[in-house]
Amino acid sequence: MTNNNIIYDNRILDVSLIPDRVALDSASLEDERIHVRWKCPEHVGYISVDRLRETADYVSQPSVCSRKTIPELCQSSVTISSETVIDYHDLVDQTARADAICLLYRMLLQNGSAIISEMPTVSGTVKTFVETVLQLPVQRTIYGEVFDVISTPDPINVAYSDAELKPHIDLAYYESPPGLQLLHSLRFDDMVKGGESVLVDGFFAAEELRRVRPEYFRLLSTVPVTFEKIHYDRKWPVHMTYRRPHIAVNGAQQITALFWAPQFEGPLFAPLEQMSAYYEAYKTFSKLIDTCSSRREFRLAPGQMIIFNNRRMLHGRKAFNDGGEGSRHFQGCYVNIDEFKSQALVTLMQHNKYPSVLPHVGNQSC
Repeated sequence: MTNNNIIYDNRILDVSLIPDRVALDSASLEDERIHVRWKCPEHVGYISVDRLRETADYVSQPSVCSRKTIPELCQSSVTISSETVIDYHDLVDQTARADAICLLYRMLLQNGSAIISEMPTVSGTVKTFVETVLQLPVQRTIYGEVFDVISTPDPINVAYSDAELKPHIDLAYYESPPGLQLLHSLRFDDMVKGGESVLVDGFFAAEELRRVRPEYFRLLSTVPVTFEKIHYDRKWPVHMTYRRPHIAVNGAQQITALFWAPQFEGPLFAPLEQMSAYYEAYKTFSKLIDTCSSRREFRLAPGQMIIFNNRRMLHGRKAFNDGGEGSRHFQGCYVNIDEFKSQALVTLMQHNKYPSVLPHVGNQSC
């Protein structure tokens, strides 16, 4: 509701003074807004018709609100192909930028990922891209603002080795894990064998689990799991733990977030009678992720950059061998999930391309 007791988008309101019984005096429609006059106490304001319709739809059909599940989006004719590649030059060219940035945000909202081609293979480009192309701040983490994914002799993270990385989300031990992750290929020599990137739509995999084993889905959406990063032997010692279920759902049982990172799990604190069933569900979901139809493997060539929703898409890589002299060097950074969603919707609204269906982006909003 809007009235004179608002400064920008903030209401000046003392909730404790609202009467137990509030009575409506009159209401009339004016320019797609409902003009409302209340009594006890006397108060005048406006309610957007769109906002009222959205609220009414949710109250009457909470499971059919303005968001759809990932499988429904994948079957939609408006879904953009996950094979679409966006040219970096279109994103920085003033003539082509509007269409290119809208396509990028629509891909990230609908498909959960996008590939940018023709990027300069210059260190620091990934951070510049976030700040100038996406016009967003980089999210600082325990790995700094920009991190190098390259095999090192004494890695502080398995990602900084040549070992296989099973699909996972990053920083699941944070209360608010990063939203977008960007990985920019600076160097990927031909002599490097293996090292293909792996991407799996985690929401899609979770929906498939719900379809084939609904009792396992219920377990993974109710039993809290411990995610942890306890590492004192590093420049900035870290002791972080967070407990929550792998799958977050709202009141309509729609998936609103996914937390899957077996590499960073601690002890399971659960009733003894749930243990056996939980681990069966856990293994079943892991196998499903490895065989899911949404799984993609690709070699990220130098000058290419993958952007994906870290709250929805599980990422990993195949083990690799650099041949003694070769190198596989990516540079990455993160963006906050809520800032990404806000910028995407503002940009699409400004260009009259606001999505008619908005999927959950993984920020646990109902």
